[in-house]
Amino acid sequence: MMKSQPISPVQAQVIVGRGTQSLQEVYTILGDVLPVAVPVQYSSILSPELWGIFQAMDKVTIRQHVKLFPKACCSCPPCAPQENTYSVYAGFSQRNELEILRVDEVSDDWNRCCCNPYHPLRLEVRQYIPVPGDNVQSDFGHLTDDVKRDFQNFTGRDRSTALKNMYQQQPVLLSMVRDGGQRCCRFGSPCRCLDCFVCMQCCQDNLHIYAGAVPDVGEERGLPINLPQDRVIGSVIQPIFGGGCTPTLHLRVGQRDDEEPFGKIEGPCIFGGWSEMCCTFNFFTSYFKSERKTGDIAMIKKKKPSSFGAAITELVSDSDVYTIEFNPSAQTLTAEQKITVFTGQLLADYMLFEGNTEKCSQDADNVYCYLWYCSVFGLLWPCTITIPKNSN
Repeated sequence: MMKSQPISPVQAQVIVGRGTQSLQEVYTILGDVLPVAVPVQYSSILSPELWGIFQAMDKVTIRQHVKLFPKACCSCPPCAPQENTYSVYAGFSQRNELEILRVDEVSDDWNRCCCNPYHPLRLEVRQYIPVPGDNVQSDFGHLTDDVKRDFQNFTGRDRSTALKNMYQQQPVLLSMVRDGGQRCCRFGSPCRCLDCFVCMQCCQDNLHIYAGAVPDVGEERGLPINLPQDRVIGSVIQPIFGGGCTPTLHLRVGQRDDEEPFGKIEGPCIFGGWSEMCCTFNFFTSYFKSERKTGDIAMIKKKKPSSFGAAITELVSDSDVYTIEFNPSAQTLTAEQKITVFTGQLLADYMLFEGNTEKCSQDADNVYCYLWYCSVFGLLWPCTITIPKNSN
């Protein structure tokens, strides 16, 4: 990846849309990406430059940050898992990849503590702002930087807090809202604290994509209401019965969830657990009417660890790295469709590789090692080795 030169928040506005400097002055690697007209309903939020990047990119890499320490450990609720953060790198033909976006989870501490990974949430996408020293390339470098940053956040170090505040002041480019059946901690709503079969609409997992920010409204963060339907870009929805033994997601653009999807993501039947240490998992993204696992839109891969740093990351955390490579034959894909494919990968990460797909657990009598998991009509079913603590 090319080293990014530090830029100021004022320079960063160019990708948001109303900056005065040229794109080439900010990111040399993106200097010849042509601007593309933005649909009128969100032209005041997203710039032609950013829309052109979405339209032109033929590869996307998503790196989930390592976060080891709990959040709000000394208050109620104690030891809530931290919100996820993702770095997004765009690739263009044979040129280098460049980090362009940062994705931050907004969700309620209580939901993350009690309902992880099925909690409602909002993902806010902002432009990545290069800072001095933030140009590591190796897996081990990413791991050490993430742990150092995580420790600084945990201890309230000023620099880490200042960087987080700087990002929060940047405009939100995209919002991805997970709602509906995932509100497991609210009275009277379907409970998703435990895995269950996807047999009705309230059980379906989903992410809806909006241009710009959507506000927090109501008693829980990440559960906005009265969402701006005029700014809907698309949606990713788990079908009824979850695709059988093949975890499946349907991809749509536009406002209506009842329209026929333009595409589908079909994952592996076996995934997660200790198999993550030695297996690459392929998610075939195909046109909706194509045969099963054609991959004529894109191939999403969760790769096995390829270095010592990546292996340590896989062992100590849920942080993963994904690549999305768009099929050269799918040159007619619109920016909206590519954004929806990218969103589908984020939802698949929450569904299949977060929280309930740990490698080991224990109780008073046994230690359980989970070799892999299977998806059976939306239910995650583990293949387990049980080791008694007391052989007598």
